[in-house]
Amino acid sequence: MNKSIIQIIKRGEGLTTEFKRTIDSAFKIAKTIVSFANTSGGRLLVGISDTGAILGVNSELKELQKLEKATGELIEPKIMVQIKTVQLDGKMILAVEIEESPDKPHYALNEKGERIIYIRVKDKSIPIPRLLMHGEGGADKEKLMASRHVKTLIAYLKDTDSVTAKVFSKIINISEKRAERMLNDLAARQILLKISRTKPEAFSLKWTE
Repeated sequence: MNKSIIQIIKRGEGLTTEFKRTIDSAFKIAKTIVSFANTSGGRLLVGISDTGAILGVNSELKELQKLEKATGELIEPKIMVQIKTVQLDGKMILAVEIEESPDKPHYALNEKGERIIYIRVKDKSIPIPRLLMHGEGGADKEKLMASRHVKTLIAYLKDTDSVTAKVFSKIINISEKRAERMLNDLAARQILLKISRTKPEAFSLKWTE
């Protein structure tokens, strides 16, 4: 177990891994747990810095209380997580395992009592208006996903975090205006995620297979 945790720390944060120095609040951790359950599952390591330094937790009880509040009160429908205590370099780390959920979408409640769906994009938990389940969207979406331009775009986004209309227009050799329309259309169909509202707008992949 310890060996595999050390390997995970060495690989750094990503789609299925997040480090927390400490749990700031039950609300923030509910957001992270929901994003893992709504995407591919994952592991949250508490007592590790963003850079992967092993710091340990000061009070296991305080961290567990926040985790219990998050899973018990702030997530709908409820998510079962596995929490293990691990000793690394003489320091105590909490490893929280979250499975991909068959009951998605899950919502996290924020401080205002709003229910928000989060998904995992690369190493971030991102809010989305609704979760498009696999198979939703019908034949239209299937056809779109099979098109050459969309396949090229998805391959590009798997290597790069985001794309703008200008970059996309150069990749597939179309006008910037047309590229912008295509990106907005893909965002409306829940294939892409608009990650910046300011110009130039940037888009990222909603799902990372």
